[in-house]
Amino acid sequence: MTSYRIGNVRVAALRGELDASTARELADHLTAPPGSLVVADLSGLTFIDSSGLGAIHAARRKVIEGGGNLVVCRPKPAVLRVLEITGLDTWVTDWDPAWSNGSSLETAS
Repeated sequence: MTSYRIGNVRVAALRGELDASTARELADHLTAPPGSLVVADLSGLTFIDSSGLGAIHAARRKVIEGGGNLVVCRPKPAVLRVLEITGLDTWVTDWDPAWSNGSSLETAS
């Protein structure tokens, strides 16, 4: 995962597979200061299972409890299909990260 901050928006670009072996620490990485927007950019995600969905759901719940919101954007068709089947496609937004000069790059493993 790579993170970008654009103002009070934190963009977390996920890549690879999000499953039981990779989802454990995701909720800890999808955080931001209270009231912030967290955007999980799924364009680099090739696979997601129930563990991955659970991790995103836990992170979203935590962010919302802090007065913010967590949405997902740019899922590939296979990942979007899983979101649709589970009814979580309502989290998908058209937000497209416009990397700006004011953004800072953080890298998380």
